[in-house]
Amino acid sequence: MQLRWEYLRHDIDGVAMRLRSLTAGHADALRQFGARVGADAMVVGPISIVNARKDFGNLAIGKRTHIGSEVFFDLAERITVEDGATISMRAVIITHFDAGRSTLAESRGRQEGPVVIGANAYIGAAAVILHGVTIGEGALVAAGAIVSKDVPPGAVVTKPGIRVIDRSDA
Repeated sequence: MQLRWEYLRHDIDGVAMRLRSLTAGHADALRQFGARVGADAMVVGPISIVNARKDFGNLAIGKRTHIGSEVFFDLAERITVEDGATISMRAVIITHFDAGRSTLAESRGRQEGPVVIGANAYIGAAAVILHGVTIGEGALVAAGAIVSKDVPPGAVVTKPGIRVIDRSDA
């Protein structure tokens, strides 16, 4: 197995890891670092993990799941991906908000919350799931969508703000 690990220390908050590989084995590697990964889970690399305090114990990936390439996991809080769920390439799962030392930090403070991706849910490419959100069973989050509120089971979330301008006179 050809694996290359790159570690970056980020203050005392934890360790960031970027896993790259030309071969299979990502699920096994995640297990070695404390993540719970179910049978037949497919984890395509590379993936990025930040804010893991000691290990990847805040990450639970169910059976028959698919995690696409370049998915970003923030493990400040727990992330649960239930059985049969798909997270497509370049999706971002954020479990906290911290404005650092900006003036915004004074009014907002640090906010954290676990994220749950329900069984058989689908998260499209480059979608962003924010802290404290639960995606219901069988829900579909379209590519590029930003989700800041819970999504009911079976619901479809699309990207807001698409506006078509009539250019027929051009």
